[in-house]
Amino acid sequence: MAIRWRFISGFLLFTTLFVVFQTACSVFIFPAPQVEQHFSITEPTVSLEKKIPDSIDIRVSTFLGNEKRNYYGDSASDKLNVIWKTFLGKGTTIVTAKKGVEEWFGAGWTGQPLVVKEKNKTWLIQGAFDHNLKKIDAATGEVTWNYSFDDILKGTGTIWKNDSAKDPQNRIVIMQGSRKGVDVEMCSGIANSFRAVSFFTGKEVWRFNVKHTASYSRDCDASALVVNDTAYIGLENGKFISFDPGKETQPDDSVFHPRVFSEEQLYNNEDAAKHGGNLVTESSPARIGDHVYITAGSGHVYGYSLTKKIIDWDFYIGSDLDGTPVVTSDSCILIPVEKQYITGNGGIFKLDPKKDPAQCVQWYFPTGDLHFADWEGGVVGSVAVNDFYNKGGDDHLAAFTGIDGELNVVQYDRIEKDSMSTGPDGKTKYPVPVLRYHKHIGSSISTPIFVQDHLIAAGYSGIYLFSYSANGNFFPLDFHPGIFEASPVANGGKIFIASRDGYLYCFGDTLNNAVANSDEKQQKEIAGLVTPVFIEKNKKSARPETNEDYSLIAGVFRQKSNADLTLRTWRTRGYLAELEKNGDLYYVSVSKSSSVDSLSSVAADVQAKFHADTWIRK
Repeated sequence: MAIRWRFISGFLLFTTLFVVFQTACSVFIFPAPQVEQHFSITEPTVSLEKKIPDSIDIRVSTFLGNEKRNYYGDSASDKLNVIWKTFLGKGTTIVTAKKGVEEWFGAGWTGQPLVVKEKNKTWLIQGAFDHNLKKIDAATGEVTWNYSFDDILKGTGTIWKNDSAKDPQNRIVIMQGSRKGVDVEMCSGIANSFRAVSFFTGKEVWRFNVKHTASYSRDCDASALVVNDTAYIGLENGKFISFDPGKETQPDDSVFHPRVFSEEQLYNNEDAAKHGGNLVTESSPARIGDHVYITAGSGHVYGYSLTKKIIDWDFYIGSDLDGTPVVTSDSCILIPVEKQYITGNGGIFKLDPKKDPAQCVQWYFPTGDLHFADWEGGVVGSVAVNDFYNKGGDDHLAAFTGIDGELNVVQYDRIEKDSMSTGPDGKTKYPVPVLRYHKHIGSSISTPIFVQDHLIAAGYSGIYLFSYSANGNFFPLDFHPGIFEASPVANGGKIFIASRDGYLYCFGDTLNNAVANSDEKQQKEIAGLVTPVFIEKNKKSARPETNEDYSLIAGVFRQKSNADLTLRTWRTRGYLAELEKNGDLYYVSVSKSSSVDSLSSVAADVQAKFHADTWIRK
C-alpha cells in the first residue's frame, strides 16, 4: 500500500499519527499529449555550488540533492544539540470519508529541506502539514514567507533556474507537490497538487492539475528532475510526464500552467488487477546518461529514454515500490522494495540498467519482516551512498533502514563469497553484498544520509549520528529522541530535519539551553508525560533513585491492536510485559521498578540481546 495511505498509527509521544486508506473511483484515462522535440541531451557537471545570478548558490536543489540522488549537504556536526526549532504547525486532510477531516502536525515523508544561499544568508525551503511551503532562515529558524496549498505537503520540492523568465522575480522557482486538496472529489474536480512558487516572493508561478486515472490518488509526493529546459516527474495518478517548467496561459482561465511534452503510463491492466487502485508513483526520477529511471507502485522499475522519449527498459518486481532510485558510481541503481504483494522479503536490489532486465540484478539484500502499523517489512525510504564524499580510496558504501528497525550499511561493489539470498518472489536466488555495519535504531521510513565522514539516520525512535572511517568502521556519536519520518539534510556544520511532533529542528555542536529547556517543557505539555530518557547500552542513568514507580517502555501506540502485537512479542521473549494506558496512548512496559538504576540494567540487557532501544517513564 502506498506511503500516504499508511502513515504510522502508533509510536507517538507528542501527537497523533494515522493509518491511511483511500478508495478508488471509476476509471478515466486521459489521452497522452503530442510529444514535442524540445531539447538536446548533454551531461551536466555536478558541483557543490551552482552559480546563478544575484549571488545565489543552490546547495541542495531536489530530494537527495541532485540528478543521481547522492548528495546530502556539505558538512555536519558531531553533536545533536538543539540550536533552534521552529513550529511548522498543523493542518487538516481527508484520507477516508469514514474518518473525515483529520489533523496532522509538522512534516513527514519525504520532507527533506532544500538549501539555498542568497548572498550571505542561507535559506531552507520546507513543505509542511499546515498546507504551506515555507522559506526559512537557516540561522534562526524564522519563516520569511508561506505559500498556501489546498492540502498537506509531504514531498520534497525541486528548485529550478529559469534563465528565460520574463519576470525577474520568477527566474528561481520551487516546484512542489501536495496532497490532492481537502475539497477535491476523487473522480471529479481540479486537483492542483503540483505547483511552482517564486523563491524570491513566495507567490505562485503556475499550477498543474493531476487528473483522475485508475490510480486511487491524485497527490504529488515526488521531486521533479530537470534536464536542461525540460522537467520530469512521476505523479500519484500513475503518470510519468515531461514538461516545460515555464508557463503559458490556458484560454479557459487566468491561471498559468506548464506545457506537457509527453506522458507515459507507469502501469498496465495486469498491475491494476493485482494492486487494485494502488498504482501510485511516489518516487523521484534519477538520471544516468540519456536515461531516467523511476520506480512505480505498480511494481516496476522503468527506464525512460531521453533521446527516444519512450520507456524502453522495464524490470518487474511486483511489490509496491515507494523509494527513489539512487545511482551508484558504477552507473547502477539501488532500488528499495517494500513487503507488499510479494511472498518473499522486502529489501534492496542493485540493478545494472545497461543490461537486459532479465540479467540486470547484481545483488539483493533482504530485510526482516515486521508488522509495524500497516507495513509488513521491507524498505520504504531510499538508500544513501557515500559516492559524492568518497576521496577515491574509500569503500563504496550504501546505507538504508527497514521497517524491521535495522540500519544496514553494505559495501555495494563487493559480493559476500558463497552467500545467496532469496528474492522478493520467494524463489529466485541472488548474490548478497558485504555487510559492513548494522544497528537496530527502530522502524523507519526516513532516508539516512552520508555527509563527509558522518552518517545520520532517523526514524520513529529518534535521530542517530555516527562517524565512520575510510575502511568502513562506524562509531556512534550522539542520539536525540523524537518521531521522524522526513529525511535530514546537512549544511554548514548543522543538521536540519522536520518531525511529526510539529517542529523543524536545527541540530549542531552548540547547545542552546533556552531552546532545550523550552523543548522539554513543550514535549511535556503536548504529551502530558515525563520526557523519555534514552538509555545507552551499558550506560546507567544519572537520575537519582526515588520511591516513585518507573517503567521501562519498549513502545507507544495509538491503536491497541498494534500495542497488543508488541506486547505478545516481549512476552514470548520472557519478559513480564504489560500495557499501560495514558489518555489515548498505550505503552508497552517490559519491566517496572522504584529504582532507575535497576531499569537501566534491564535496558542494557534488552539492547544487548535484541538491539532494541527503550526508555524510562515515571
